[in-house]
Amino acid sequence: MARRTLLKTTLSAAMLAMVLFSACAPDPSLQLISPNMVILGEGEVFVPPTPTPRPRIAVLTDEEIYAGLPDTIAPLMPGDSAAGEALTVPHGCTGCHQLDNSLVEIAPTWFEIADTAVGRARQTGEAGPALYLYTSITDPDSFVVSGYNSGEMPQTFSDDMDAQDLAHLLTYLLSLRAEAAVQEQ
Repeated sequence: MARRTLLKTTLSAAMLAMVLFSACAPDPSLQLISPNMVILGEGEVFVPPTPTPRPRIAVLTDEEIYAGLPDTIAPLMPGDSAAGEALTVPHGCTGCHQLDNSLVEIAPTWFEIADTAVGRARQTGEAGPALYLYTSITDPDSFVVSGYNSGEMPQTFSDDMDAQDLAHLLTYLLSLRAEAAVQEQ
């Protein structure tokens, strides 16, 4: 008899649980709220959000790119991009900065750094992306990218490289831009 009562109680509890759980289920006839599915009132039109376009160096003039560079560097621009790339190895740049945007553990990526420099120059008030990069190389602690520590990058590049080498390195970095932007030119 006790067994029969336990069985009835268990079945009743299970049925009650099913009823309660089914009451909590969403109504499939209602539209879910998400960026792609918005309930509109009569006469309303859904305008999807548009991302702010990322600044691209391809739309800048040479004057805008090189604006603010020191008089010792500006006349040497543009330098030789291949020579600038070659300088990254002996100066140890590629030991920390990578061209792959998924490898950003040690230092900020150089993936599309020319385009990134346009935005950062605007944020920091620098005259142009070349000046932002020049300052980042010669005085690395002046702009520390969020998530990274100051004092990590050597402070000696302005002493270790002459003006021509810096022009070559800047030219190389300014060539690292979005492929779509390069094809637009």
